[in-house]
Amino acid sequence: MSHKETVSIVGLGQMGAALARAYINAGHRVTVWNRTHGKAEPFQGQAKVAATPEQACGESDLTIISLLDYKASDQVLRTPLVAEAAKGRTLVQLTSGTPNDARSGAAWASDLGINYLDGCILAYPSYIGGEQTVVFYSGPKELYDRHQPTLRVLGGATSHVGEPIGAAATLDCALLESYYGATLSFLHGAAICASEKFPLDVYFARFQTIMPLISITADMCKKMLLTGDFKGTDCTLDVHAGAIEHIVRLSQENNVDRRIPELILSYFKRASQLGHGADEMAAVFNAIQDQARR
Repeated sequence: MSHKETVSIVGLGQMGAALARAYINAGHRVTVWNRTHGKAEPFQGQAKVAATPEQACGESDLTIISLLDYKASDQVLRTPLVAEAAKGRTLVQLTSGTPNDARSGAAWASDLGINYLDGCILAYPSYIGGEQTVVFYSGPKELYDRHQPTLRVLGGATSHVGEPIGAAATLDCALLESYYGATLSFLHGAAICASEKFPLDVYFARFQTIMPLISITADMCKKMLLTGDFKGTDCTLDVHAGAIEHIVRLSQENNVDRRIPELILSYFKRASQLGHGADEMAAVFNAIQDQARR
């Protein structure tokens, strides 16, 4: 691409404003729109402030949507005026949602002759534009390749993760669950330490010691899930369950909310009931899938 694409940003919350600033700093001609006009005022003189979303979509080669959710996005985008303005152009949906949300958006766009990519940002707004910032996209690979130099402005670790439009949302939800689940367990561990008057600074300082074990376990789980063989020689699921029972008991004894370790233990017990007591921890995957079938 020999010229810098023009870019419109629809939605100027914390993330949308960070996206707009990244493109302004990279020298793109930028148009912005926000339902609350006050959020667009800081961009006066740096970007064109559109009066309507259809004006924003009609101003640029590429329009990026960053709103609270798909309900808000649909209210803004799914109008005859926006459809006409965006026809033949490319919309990039960076609003968080589910794969079904992405499929619905892509079907709407396809019916109207609008090019469409779905994406997700795995970073806080302050990291937008960084070389290590991760942004996933899904949809037609040719369309992604066409706009890749422009999309890469938002993060050096930008990548296309699949032609199915729901691929980015799938990966986003799966990775964020790991992030939120780990953070919640990490905070529960801090609560346990506090209940024993164990120094929190020591707990935080030692937290990194568990990270190599998590990485080793992830590699083990990957191999076992791909083969369906959960047999191993490191540690049985029943032994792990015994360790979790200690955490549940300590939480109960010290009046710490025990729902997190109890939930974890319930899946280990279910996997044992399914006949995996002597298998490796990866077999809990079958208990999770079993719960979905029930």
